[in-house]
Amino acid sequence: MHFNTDAQSLSFPEINITQANGEKFTTQQIPTGKSIALIYFSPECDNCQVFMKSFFKHAKSLNELLVLLITYLPLDRLVKFSEEYPVADYPNIVAGTEGMAFLVRDHFKIDNIPFLATYDKVGKLISTYDGNPSIEKLKKDLNIE
Repeated sequence: MHFNTDAQSLSFPEINITQANGEKFTTQQIPTGKSIALIYFSPECDNCQVFMKSFFKHAKSLNELLVLLITYLPLDRLVKFSEEYPVADYPNIVAGTEGMAFLVRDHFKIDNIPFLATYDKVGKLISTYDGNPSIEKLKKDLNIE
C-alpha cells in the first residue's frame, strides 16, 4: 500500500480527461454526494489488465460509486480499451485519457499502476493503493458489500 500524506495528495486532483467518444470530462462535472474510486491505469499494462478483469466482474456491485478510469495513453488506445471492456454499460463509470498533461499522475506522484484512490461522499481521501490494488479493498474502504 502506498499513501501520500502531503496536503496536495490529500486533496482531490484536477480532472481534465477526454473520453473515448471525444467528450471532455472535468472536475466540475463530478456529482456531489457520491463516493469516488479513481483508478489510474494503462490499457497496455499486464497488471492493469488483471485488475480490470476483476473490476468489471464486480462492476454491478459498484453502481453507487462514481468510478473514474484515467490513463495517459493516446485516445486511440482508450477507444480500443472501451471496445474490449463494457465501459458504456455502466453510467457511473467515466473512462478517459489525460494525455501528456499528467495532472492526476503528478498529483499523486504515481510510480506504479494500476493505482487506486478512494474518496468518501464528502470528498475526503480514504486510501490509495498502487501496483496491485484489489476490488475487495475498494469495497471495504467504501463500505460496499
